[in-house]
Amino acid sequence: MRRIIIALVIFFTQLHNLKATGDSLSYLLPTDTIFLNIGRFEEKMFMHQIEKKQTLFSLAKFYGLSVEELYWANPGLKDASIHIGYAVKIPIPNRAIIRYTESDFDENQHAPIYYKVKKGDTMYRIAKYYFRMPVKDLQKRNEMEGIGLKIGQDLFVGWMHIDGIPEEYREFAGGPLARRNNALSKIYRHELGDKKEIEEKGPAIWQTKSTENSDLYCLHAKAPINSIVKIENPMSNRTVYAKVVGRIPATRYEANIKAVLSPLAAKLLGAIDPRFYVRVYYKK
Repeated sequence: MRRIIIALVIFFTQLHNLKATGDSLSYLLPTDTIFLNIGRFEEKMFMHQIEKKQTLFSLAKFYGLSVEELYWANPGLKDASIHIGYAVKIPIPNRAIIRYTESDFDENQHAPIYYKVKKGDTMYRIAKYYFRMPVKDLQKRNEMEGIGLKIGQDLFVGWMHIDGIPEEYREFAGGPLARRNNALSKIYRHELGDKKEIEEKGPAIWQTKSTENSDLYCLHAKAPINSIVKIENPMSNRTVYAKVVGRIPATRYEANIKAVLSPLAAKLLGAIDPRFYVRVYYKK
């Protein structure tokens, strides 16, 4: 009987999620169900469908993200026309997944989470690697006697609070600047893919007296405009990911300059002097 109830819950929550996640007042409801998939970098993702009055900015804030991280998880989102019903991928950290409940657990404050089995999955990998729980617990939760799986099968793994995901649950530290750098690093890896990575070594420069403090960007001679480059400062052992917003003017700077950095990018690299040595990486 319990198996039939679980099957009906999955069926009706899937129907609900075809419409929207949350409503015009809330981003997540206890009647919603979160269906997880594994992304390219093995991050857990689920689809949130936009409802009336929901925006990308408030959506990102609700799930403890920056808008840039939403762009990374959703290629093409930046140029898309966002409308009611538009599906946005949301990465979810393990810390936001409640695997076990206490005596004061309130189902009306939580949405159930299911993991959708993909090709190559095993019970051991799902339980121990993805969700850090014993196999026997995952079996018991899904009333499974064996460990056999089917592609597309939904496994009940836990719950998430309907108040969203706190920013501190995300796997980065250092405040908004570190978050921005973290988001750009993911975009860099995504853009690089299986393309050849080019390395350059030499001086970078920045305006030490500039009061401009808006973003992580740079000028570069060869990297594609609007792409992300990786910049390392060997002296401070720091790495910054910056967006290429233009070319280095040949009439203004020496030919050996590898990058002209925004003040924010230079500061994050630990630069003190206006000219310092860097290693720059970009896709060919």
